[in-house]
Amino acid sequence: MRLPPAPTTPTVVFDLDGTLVHTVPDIAAALDEVLALYSVGPTSEDEAASMMGDGLSEFFWRALTSKRLNLPADEADAARRRFIACYAKAPARRSRVYPGIYALLQELRQRNVRTAVCTNKIEEIARTILQDMRLVNCFDAVVGAGGDRPMKPDPRPVQEAVTRAGGHMARALLVGDTSADHGAAIAARVPLVLVDYGYSHLPISALTYGIIVDNPKSLHDAVMRFVGMEDYRGPDAEAEHHPSVV
Repeated sequence: MRLPPAPTTPTVVFDLDGTLVHTVPDIAAALDEVLALYSVGPTSEDEAASMMGDGLSEFFWRALTSKRLNLPADEADAARRRFIACYAKAPARRSRVYPGIYALLQELRQRNVRTAVCTNKIEEIARTILQDMRLVNCFDAVVGAGGDRPMKPDPRPVQEAVTRAGGHMARALLVGDTSADHGAAIAARVPLVLVDYGYSHLPISALTYGIIVDNPKSLHDAVMRFVGMEDYRGPDAEAEHHPSVV
């Protein structure tokens, strides 16, 4: 039985898409299935990745723009709902966990670190992906989109994830890949690790707060340095906001 964490027990909050799991193959497949009626070309992984970060509905609206489909409002919204339903049926058939993630999460559990997922994806779909990828037991909490819950870059989903994991904001870290994570970390006043292999709309080097990592080892090392820290420099610290790649 896991004991309640002491106030100094760290909590590491991970984004899902583009951070833990490469999900765009399944998202692109669901989009293509729904838009087949309109005879548009297939969606490449790069094209799908460029539209990620702000939830499935926003992804769909961006896709309509990218494919220059000017549908009546009612028809477009019906297609959006079909896309989400199609994706929800099989959200992890083609997806894969990024290298090093399983080992990192296992080590965090062994160190009794609290862990959570905070994603702009619909929470039920996020849980299905984590279950299918055999990751769900690695986390104390999963917070996703649903109801009237705000999405990142609003800080409240991150705060909820930390609270539901049994942690404390004073010892929380966010790991993500997009400007939504960047904004949420600044607003929540927590340190940030950004992976450069994810789905950022902007060049990752343009995001001015946090540490950028570019491979599984540098991600592991950055997270473990935080786990071992008693103090950290937040977004108001007098230091360079954008350290070199680890």
